[in-house]
Amino acid sequence: MECAGLVEAGGVKNVTYSLCKALSQKGNSVTLFIPVFGCSTFENVFGYDDVNVERVFINIGNKQETVEFTTGRLKDTNVKIIFINHPSFAQKQGVYVYTMEEQKMDPQCVCGKGHIDTLFLDALLSKAVCEYGTLISKDQIPDIIHCQDASTAVVPSYINQKRDIFTKTKCVVTIHNAGPAYHHEYQNLDQAIYYTSLPRELLCKAFNGNRVEPFLLASIDGYLSTVSDYYAKELVSENFNNETDGLSGIFNRNNISIMGITNGIDYDRYDPEYTKCSLLPYAYSPITGDLEGKYKNREYLSDLSKNITENLSEDYMSYLENVEQYGTLLNDKNGVYFMFHGRIVWQKGISILIPVIKKILSKYQNVYFLVEGQGDPNYENQMKELSRDFPDRMIYFYGYNRALSRLIAAVADFALFPSFFEPCGLEDFIAQIYGTIPLAHATGGLNKIINGKTGFTYLQNTEEQLAGEIEKLISIKMNNDKSLNTIIKNACQSVKENYSWDFVSEKYLIFFTNILG
Repeated sequence: MECAGLVEAGGVKNVTYSLCKALSQKGNSVTLFIPVFGCSTFENVFGYDDVNVERVFINIGNKQETVEFTTGRLKDTNVKIIFINHPSFAQKQGVYVYTMEEQKMDPQCVCGKGHIDTLFLDALLSKAVCEYGTLISKDQIPDIIHCQDASTAVVPSYINQKRDIFTKTKCVVTIHNAGPAYHHEYQNLDQAIYYTSLPRELLCKAFNGNRVEPFLLASIDGYLSTVSDYYAKELVSENFNNETDGLSGIFNRNNISIMGITNGIDYDRYDPEYTKCSLLPYAYSPITGDLEGKYKNREYLSDLSKNITENLSEDYMSYLENVEQYGTLLNDKNGVYFMFHGRIVWQKGISILIPVIKKILSKYQNVYFLVEGQGDPNYENQMKELSRDFPDRMIYFYGYNRALSRLIAAVADFALFPSFFEPCGLEDFIAQIYGTIPLAHATGGLNKIINGKTGFTYLQNTEEQLAGEIEKLISIKMNNDKSLNTIIKNACQSVKENYSWDFVSEKYLIFFTNILG
């Protein structure tokens, strides 16, 4: 559903873009299928062709839908793009949820809530990809169809119904998040039949209670992977059942195999030594230990929060686009700064983080918190209250701005990740690149942080534990412990050397090759 530079929402966008690019650079023929939303951009597309349009007709429920295909190529790559055009996509201003503008136009489209027609959109995208096979020659039929997350998890079942066309094709579905609300499940068998038109006996093999699960269908007709080795182990564990709304127990009992391949990151797109890449006001180098620019960026953000325009560059307003600011930030040379950037939802440990922030700010006068994100209105309001209760020491940016999120990550000393579960984690990578030390609950992909070497991790995800870990870091920082400088260098170097997409894509190629036999 998303790809960086085309249409963006969550972490899937980075995997889509970077994996397509890396696989193409290794000499593979790569085609990306993606819908055209109202919020899509074509700045990173060249050779866009909306003249030679091809179309197919798709049955969903009791209605026939017309889908049109336009084409282009991903900028600076050989990746071909097949754009899927339909009014139901074009009318959406967000990939998965409604925006405030849509809510103003229609009160039923509640900002932050998932699309009412999500299951229809999933079927539209997935069936369109399969029907495209009727338009191409036999030598263009793919070896692998790689499906990203629940939105496309039924593709393997559709492909299996068209073996006269896809004679050699294997399908892989990558689970980016198996938490509750991320399954795109059908509430009952009748609903599954309505949207998919798949055989009843097949759908009955994918029950989770009364619901029909796309990820279970994918395990029958395709292969499953996920975004870290650690999360793969959790997904097939009975002990992880609550975090997957019952799925991991079924995976476990059915001996379903899930390949874990940890996501990479394009270091060059964030490199703090080059402001054009990093989008930061000032450059610096965690690897060499030159952090002067890091603290200049902190001063810049402090001035930005207080609208001291004479100390800011001409483009300072770009950092505040699409966000609402609550509170301001003091630039304290002797202070300790913590940050959180991500969705303001239960999964991310916000129910623990909020009372801990309040406790720490009440106890220490020279500790500061920076938060950016949106999600659960209740948690959002509590963040806003904290910014009012602790002037100059708690700042909350409601919404999302890419440049601002990077600036927040860059200016802090420590980044907090109290997630109850986390499939891979990208923000910990970004923090490490910017010389900001992560403190994380040791779950899922956050286990890639090496405790004491590239960051800090803890086991019991409680308020008491998190508060205690934060206080340890405050003490270390205030005592000017030189070990932090070593961790900063190690963390940045580790990301640069061990998690490039060139390295990660090779693991996918080995996986694909093994599947193809």
